Amino acid sequence: MNDIWNPWHGCKKYSEGCENCYMYFLDSQRDKDGSKIYKVKTNFNLPLKKSRNGEYKIPSGATIRVCMTSDFFLEEADEWRKEVWEMIRTRKIRYESFFS
Repeated sequence: MNDIWNPWHGCKKYSEGCENCYMYFLDSQRDKDGSKIYKVKTNFNLPLKKSRNGEYKIPSGATIRVCMTSDFFLEEADEWRKEVWEMIRTRKIRYESFFS
C-alpha cells in the first residue's frame, strides 16, 4: 500500500453504520462540516503528479486507497468520477475503496 488518494471530500450519513464516522469526527475537530462534498484542489490529480526527477509519485501498478474521506459513488461526485477513472486507467493503478 503506497498512498491514499481523496479526489473529493465529504459524505452523507445514510445508515446507522455512519453514526461513528471518523471523517465526520475529524472534520468536527477542525470546525468543518463533513456533509459538504467538494472536489479537492491540491491532490485531485495525485496519480498524475511527478517528482522532481520526473518519476510518478505513485508508481505504476501500485495499490492506493481511494476516497477515505468520502464515498466514491456519491451522486454529488458524478461530474468528477469520469476523470478519476481515466487517471486510474492511464496510470494502471489498483485502487482499494474503503467499502471494498
